[in-house]
Formats: sequence, structure tokens, C-alpha cells
Amino acid sequence: MKKQIQHEIQPDWWSKSFAGWILGLSLSVALASFITMWGVNHLDKSLAPQVGMWSVPWLYLPLVFIAYFIPKGWQAVLIYSVFNCIAYGILLGIRG
Repeated sequence: MKKQIQHEIQPDWWSKSFAGWILGLSLSVALASFITMWGVNHLDKSLAPQVGMWSVPWLYLPLVFIAYFIPKGWQAVLIYSVFNCIAYGILLGIRG
């Protein structure tokens, strides 16, 4: 039982890097926009953009980290693209 049934992490760094660094950044900006929109209603008007702006690195770095643990690069790109489409679709639907 040395080798359990596991999927080996593939070394396709270019696609995983693209998913994490580029698509992760756009997803973190969309999520920070949600935080800013929430902050406008619940925080001081001048504080809400700052909270949204400073939340980007806290969201961005874990997204980059997670991208390298997805088994295949094309899966990482697909997952991050779908999450981006959902996030921006909801964001545009809310903002009008």
C-alpha cells in the first residue's frame, strides 16, 4: 500500500501560472468590488474604498497558491475562468 490512489500534480507551470497570476488577480478585484459595495452601506463612505483596495492582496495570494494544487493546468484555467464569469456577471447585474 505504498501508493494510494491519488492524482499526480502535473508540472504544467505556464497554464497554472496564468490561471493563478492573471485570472486570480481579476477574480480578486471582482471580490474586492463586492467588499467595497458592502462597505459603502455598512462603513464610513471614505473607508469603504480603502477596505476594498487592501482586501485585494488578501484574496489574491491564496488564489495564486491554490492554482498550483489543481491537478492539471487546463483545469485551473477553466475553474478560474468560470469563477471570473460568475463573479463579474453578478457584479454587473448588481451594478446595472
